[in-house]
This record gives sequence, structure tokens and C-alpha cells, in this order.
Amino acid sequence: LVVGIHNRRPWAYRDKDSNVVGIHPDVIRAAFAPLGIKDFEFVVSDFGAMIPGLLANRFDIIASGVAITPARCEQVLFSEPDVAVGDSLLVPKGNPLKLHSYDDIARNPKVRLAGGRGSENTKNAMAAGVPEGQISLYPNNEAAVSAILAGRADVTTLSVPSAIGVIDEQKVEGIERATPFKGLIKPNGQPAKLYTGTVFPKSSAKLRDAYNAELAKLRASGALKTIMTKYNFTDDEDAGSVTTSQICAGNG
Repeated sequence: LVVGIHNRRPWAYRDKDSNVVGIHPDVIRAAFAPLGIKDFEFVVSDFGAMIPGLLANRFDIIASGVAITPARCEQVLFSEPDVAVGDSLLVPKGNPLKLHSYDDIARNPKVRLAGGRGSENTKNAMAAGVPEGQISLYPNNEAAVSAILAGRADVTTLSVPSAIGVIDEQKVEGIERATPFKGLIKPNGQPAKLYTGTVFPKSSAKLRDAYNAELAKLRASGALKTIMTKYNFTDDEDAGSVTTSQICAGNG
């Protein structure tokens, strides 16, 4: 199979030895192996060019952190969700203020939250009740983390992949993810998260269905959790019972 990836940690990327690693290459290798598919050609593409590339038959599938959305469901087929990506908190080692939700921040007026200027994560924190007066805005994730390390902030909010990247790729000492973490809950009772899956062309429904059956076995056996843990995803990122059909219908 020719697989489109966008070379971004922790989704799918080439390591220092040019091997393709990441949560989604590992998941598809494990899911396709029982189907007799073990030979993959990984092709790096810009993120925005991956679905057009699939539609133009440059790839057979995409396995690189693509979120399932109603608009994309009109163009392509998605597997069932593998992981759910929401917000996360980075805190000093040991999480001295015991912050595990936006509510924890809102309830303690002394907590100083570093947020990304214009980021959805910061907007979610405010929507969850964190007062603007407790938030300082920074131009990027690195600046927000530096604020914690310098004692100018107590916590920062950023997406799960960004948090993993800060810890894994940038090797920042003295910082950890606050787990478990409860983010913004939407009016329908679902957490504000993006659900990712493997992407197939509309012509590959049978292959997608066979893949889904193997993905379900990986989840049931605990093998999916093992892969998630390898790339620093936690139980907070388990997709749970949310289905692709729900998300495609706008109910995810």
C-alpha cells in the first residue's frame, strides 16, 4: 500500500535513521498484518495536500493524524476513530497545584494560565470558565513553556500532539502533562475533541471494513493502548464509543 504521511510527530514521521515511525504507521502495520498486507511505501506530503493526493490516486490510504469531519466524510472514507485529540495541560514536574481540568484553574484565582494567542485551546479554556484575567497570551508554545520554566506562569494549555511534541521532540526538562485531564465539555455532553482515523478513497469500502474489524481487535486486546503509550498518548486520548458515522453526521 502507498501511504500518505505529513512527517509530523507523533503522527507519522521519519526518524534519524529514515525509518517511518509514529502512532499511525504503527497502527496500520498492526491492523493490516492479519490481512496479509505488510509492504508499505510511505510518501511524505504537505498536510493540506494529502486528501487531494488520495483523490488523485497518488496514495492508497492516509495514515497521518487526519481528523474525521463531516466535510471530509463527503470526500473520503474514514476508519473508525483510533484516538481522540483534545486539549492538554503542561505543568511543572509533579503538578504542584494539582491541576487536572479547566475547572481547577477557574476555581483558584492564583493560578496563572499561559495561552497561545488566538489558539483554540485558549478559547476552550475561557469557554470552560477560566477568567481572562488569569490568562497571559504568548505567540507560540515555546514561549508559553518558557513562561512556566521561568516562574511567570503555572500552567499552559495546548493540543495533545503539541504537548507530546514539546516533551518528546524538544526534550524540555521540568515539564509534564497533567493527567488525567478534563477539558471543555460541549453542549451535547461530548468533550471538545478531534477524532482521527485512517483515510480511504470511496472506492475502498471493503478494505476499510476489513481494516475496521482488525482495529477493533487491536482495541479489545490492548494492543492499540500499547501503541498509544509508546507515543505518549494516554487514556485521556482513547476514542471511547464515539463512531465515525456519528462524527460524519455532526454528532461527534
